[in-house]
Amino acid sequence: MTVEKPEEAMTFGELLELIGEQQRKIDALELAFSSLAFCLDEKANKLMIHNLTLESQNENRDPAMKKYLARIAAALEKNSGPAVE
Repeated sequence: MTVEKPEEAMTFGELLELIGEQQRKIDALELAFSSLAFCLDEKANKLMIHNLTLESQNENRDPAMKKYLARIAAALEKNSGPAVE
């Protein structure tokens, strides 16, 4: 199956390759997003973590999405270092 001919059937091997490629893209995006903790000022970082935490508790989100949002929030919090009050 290709973008040019979406009607063509995809082999199981092609499907596995596509899934692997998508997983690598997601991993790269997650790593890049987690690196934001080093680029943002403390206030912006706290706001982003707070927002992600709220989204991870949003009843309109499915359980898997809630889990991933919580994981990203936790990673950002870990990367942001100790909180300065």
